[in-house]
Amino acid sequence: MGAPRAAVQAIRGSTSRGASPAPFRVIAHRGASAHAPENTLPSFEAAIELGAREIELDVRFSADEQIVVFHDDALDRKTDASGRVRHHTAAALRRVDIGSWFDATHPDAARPFAGTRIAVLDEVLELTAPRVHHHIEIKGFDDWLPLRLLQAIDAHRLRDRVTITSFSLRPLLQMRRLAPDLPICFLLRDAHDALRSAEFRPQLEGRSAEDVHDYWIDTAAEAGFGQVGVRAADTLPRTVARAADRGLEIRGWGVRDEDDLRHLVRLGAVGATVDWPGRALEIVRELGA
Repeated sequence: MGAPRAAVQAIRGSTSRGASPAPFRVIAHRGASAHAPENTLPSFEAAIELGAREIELDVRFSADEQIVVFHDDALDRKTDASGRVRHHTAAALRRVDIGSWFDATHPDAARPFAGTRIAVLDEVLELTAPRVHHHIEIKGFDDWLPLRLLQAIDAHRLRDRVTITSFSLRPLLQMRRLAPDLPICFLLRDAHDALRSAEFRPQLEGRSAEDVHDYWIDTAAEAGFGQVGVRAADTLPRTVARAADRGLEIRGWGVRDEDDLRHLVRLGAVGATVDWPGRALEIVRELGA
């Protein structure tokens, strides 16, 4: 058996007794973000209606250290407000319109979403729990955020329905100390972003893209994480094999189109975040994954 094929079987959960691999996990990226404003209640509701049983969302602190669900550090690109999210209170953020940005960038959407507001984490969890598994990505570098996030997870009794993710190592290490049994996925930057990252530049200076991936995978394994997330276009048989060798699963991100999704399935990734979960579920069924 060749190394890539062996890696695929290891990653997808096959055993020497011939057990079937686990189903490929279609994770609705910021909800059904191709159909409704990302990271909002309509987006998560749409994902569930389309059949998604796993959703991904981004969390960060407001000025008054409430957990809000928003991807960008600043409001300017996607809302009618400006400035950093961290400089606005949660009450102020809940009045910010993200729906008009979606309407302008998605003219073929089924309906308009102008007036859709930024949500706080408790609102999202009240809507989605216990219907889905939550992949919660920690944004920013607030040292208190992992603890506050864990408190919110426990308040909603969701430890068995949560995976914590981040492109930053520090909050994941904090979460590992706080909750050793909580699943963690360390997201791998693409090589260009990794080499610009202040967090990792000293270790990655002058390294090749392959070396960058190796460093990330080895770091995740040494930290005791269970998964690494790799951009679909960067996921190669070598990446899958190295992750499997270190006892890690591969989860894809940055899925641009159906070909990217098929590529991840065929290489043996355990799942991927996608903006269009309904179609993704159809493709996965077609592939028998």
